[in-house]
Amino acid sequence: MSKRQLLGGAAILVVIASAVWYVAGAPARDSGMAPDASVRVRLSATAVGTGSWVRYLITVKNLADGDFMGNVLLVDQDQSRDAPQATPSLSTIASNPRLPAAPASAGQSAYQLHLAVPSRKSRTVAVLAPDFFTVVQAVMGGRMLDAQAVDHPTVIPVAVLSDVETAADAIMTLHFDRFTPRAVDFASATGFPASALQLAGYTTVIIEQFDTALLDDAQVRALRDFVDFGGTLVVAGGSGWRRTVAPLPADLLPIQPSTTGSLSLAPLAGLTGASVDPRQVPAATGSLAAGARRLLDGDGGAPLVAELPHGAGKVVELAYDPSGDGTGQTPYAALGWTQALGRSIEQVPGSNPMATSLLGPDPGFTALLPAADSAPLPPLWLMGLVLLAYVVIAGPLMYLLARRHWGRPALFWVTVPLAAATFTGAFYLVGSLLQGNLQDHEIQVVRVGSGQTVNVLEYHRVLFLGRGQHQILPAPNTLVAPLTLETFRTTGSTCERCTTVLGGLSTGAENVGPGLQPVVSESGVVYGSVRVVASSVLERAPLGLRTQLAVHGGRVQGTLTNAGSQTVWLPRLFSGDGQTLHKAELGASVAPGETIAVDAPLGAADAPSQGVSPGDVLMRSVAGSSLRVRGQVVLVGLTRPLPTRLTVDGQTPPGAALAVLEQTVALAGVDSGIRDTEDKWLAGTTGDQKSGFAAVYDLLVPHTGVPLQLTYNPQWTTAMEVYDWSRGVFVPVSAGPGGDPSASAVALAPEQMRDGMVRVRMHEPRLSWATSVWIDEVPAG
Repeated sequence: MSKRQLLGGAAILVVIASAVWYVAGAPARDSGMAPDASVRVRLSATAVGTGSWVRYLITVKNLADGDFMGNVLLVDQDQSRDAPQATPSLSTIASNPRLPAAPASAGQSAYQLHLAVPSRKSRTVAVLAPDFFTVVQAVMGGRMLDAQAVDHPTVIPVAVLSDVETAADAIMTLHFDRFTPRAVDFASATGFPASALQLAGYTTVIIEQFDTALLDDAQVRALRDFVDFGGTLVVAGGSGWRRTVAPLPADLLPIQPSTTGSLSLAPLAGLTGASVDPRQVPAATGSLAAGARRLLDGDGGAPLVAELPHGAGKVVELAYDPSGDGTGQTPYAALGWTQALGRSIEQVPGSNPMATSLLGPDPGFTALLPAADSAPLPPLWLMGLVLLAYVVIAGPLMYLLARRHWGRPALFWVTVPLAAATFTGAFYLVGSLLQGNLQDHEIQVVRVGSGQTVNVLEYHRVLFLGRGQHQILPAPNTLVAPLTLETFRTTGSTCERCTTVLGGLSTGAENVGPGLQPVVSESGVVYGSVRVVASSVLERAPLGLRTQLAVHGGRVQGTLTNAGSQTVWLPRLFSGDGQTLHKAELGASVAPGETIAVDAPLGAADAPSQGVSPGDVLMRSVAGSSLRVRGQVVLVGLTRPLPTRLTVDGQTPPGAALAVLEQTVALAGVDSGIRDTEDKWLAGTTGDQKSGFAAVYDLLVPHTGVPLQLTYNPQWTTAMEVYDWSRGVFVPVSAGPGGDPSASAVALAPEQMRDGMVRVRMHEPRLSWATSVWIDEVPAG
């Protein structure tokens, strides 16, 4: 065998050995230093509540002597789809030289937190994330120490701001049928969130026995934004109202207290018919704020409980203190907190997201993102020239140089692979310089609040034209969600190309590091990879429409005024009765400062029509997602996107963006389709699952000038009663025509309504949250 053959064989062996070393040594290189064998941890994780953003409480218990210093990952994992795939061996690759196909599903997206837990200690952390994360893992030194499924109980998430633990303890003992509240107690202003984003995981914030003067401006703004975007704030007064209530802004107080009085708590017991001893307690007395309504009347007509609508949410103020002033150890504490908290639950827990104050990512919404453009290829003529140049140089030219110029023909065996490597590297470098850029398709949903505050939800679909590892940085103080896997699940079955560009996400390749400046790490990116992320942030922007609208005869009539600085195109009004979504097309556009007259029919939003544009589909989707809370009416329209602060590897990715403006609308009046606009909430309940529940519901409708009737399902409810506001008592419903006691539609008398509100009490086997009771207009004739 010649020396030349020996050298060639040795070179081949070196290449094979290098490949084996790289494949076999990759896990060791990635894992870093192996963890101490004595480190043992046990994980547990609970998703508290349901909503746009869910608080995951993750506990790491260090069971051994060694310290845990590693990563905890909250993983989006579907066990039925994300089964681990075996790594192909070299022999398999050799016998099947085709390029490997895309995996059957994308790898897991995750939130990653670096934690240090000393020996024999435990640590609990909270992560705000969407509700589709199912597994928590502990990793140290590349080795998984524990993995557990996330517990998703149906609980009602509540935040309590109080100096004492009485309120939180009392709330934790409540039961709404089979659902219980989960209270987080903030004992000081230091730990209370300074942004509504951090309150997004709660349905209700309760303030009781706390010096609210200690809250700074940012924390007060967080409370206002929380309510404005759909949350419920409960404020308790009592003898300490000057400390708890008085420092709060007047626009957050239904009752404007001026003195301390003594009121009877009999109306609390009378609401559900509970048998308890009478009690007089100190209470904050004063006048009602403009727009507020009395929910319970105390002695002499003084408001005992009042409510003030504020944006998409509301403030409930108790003149008394359920936990203080001698009521903490009495049945009145449970009655008071049940009635206050029940008013923040507007649908059956678990059937729909409850905590929805801030916009959160909807996995189904990713299907509306425009498909990313194909990764661009070089022109065919350029490819031909480069290949021709390579053939000429690597073949005839190198042969002539080696044989005639250098006089050593054997060098031809070296010059050919050298030319190939040189051309490959040069071609790759030129391609990276010319095409190593980013593309981004973005959709913004902009929810309008008060005081020029907007909640902006951004969906970004980023096309990478450079391989390796990349960092996506949203704006500071942002809630971020990795959606690549969810997009794959949503679009993979209907878009073959989407499977190709999204399916290459390997396990752990998309991690979010939450914090004041969240970071999304995208690793394993290849040319043409697509990653999808969403972020929710609060910003200041002069946007929004002022409305004076009512529904008359099935038509939306009134005016729209653009109070913002950007034109709103194709404004649409949407409402729903729980079964059908309705839509009215209010005009073509509204320029800044312009007022337009509106007179448009309100019809089915999904009626067959010709020429439905992508913008119409997008607005329909935004409205449908927002109308999860009954009684709401939303206005949507297209507008110019706000400047994004998201960067990829330090630069703003170029691309196209589209924005949808969304805001809650209060109608001035309705005389038809009343179910679309009626709000319902639980005002009080007693009982249990064995004997059933005595449930009180308040039903509220906008102003209407037509006769109304109470409609209910007699197969679900029994002992139906309606409250007579003039006498302060419940009366049984009147029998229907012909003396039929099972009639399900009963006309309402004027004394059975106050400020558009009807109160009913009934017995039902399970709490229905008034899904079987409605207020309707009396049919003509």
